[in-house]
Amino acid sequence: MLIPVIDFIFLIILGRFIGSISVFLWLIGTLLIGSYIMKNVWITVKQQAVEQFRAGKMPDLLMVEGLSFFLIGLLLAIPGPMTDLIAVILLIKPIRLKFVQLLLMFVMKKFKGNIVWTGYIKK
Repeated sequence: MLIPVIDFIFLIILGRFIGSISVFLWLIGTLLIGSYIMKNVWITVKQQAVEQFRAGKMPDLLMVEGLSFFLIGLLLAIPGPMTDLIAVILLIKPIRLKFVQLLLMFVMKKFKGNIVWTGYIKK
């Protein structure tokens, strides 16, 4: 609940420094980029998952990576500089992988270890 308030305050401050039209164009641009990432990730992950299922493999890593990129696209689509900054930081592969590892560890603790994800969690 705090991030939308901080984003709104930053948007007002940015509007005063670089102009409201520039901020509006930036918001539209990040919305379009985020929507593009979400759409392309969905199409790509769906196609690759079908191929892996046909090959008899479980596409667990593919799904996790696809969800992380979907999250990046969603963060870009949400208006505000804080969410955009988080999305850009998550685009850096080592940071994204560490985030996914932490997220999977959290999920495994919630479900008491009944979920097995191969490849991402290294002890």
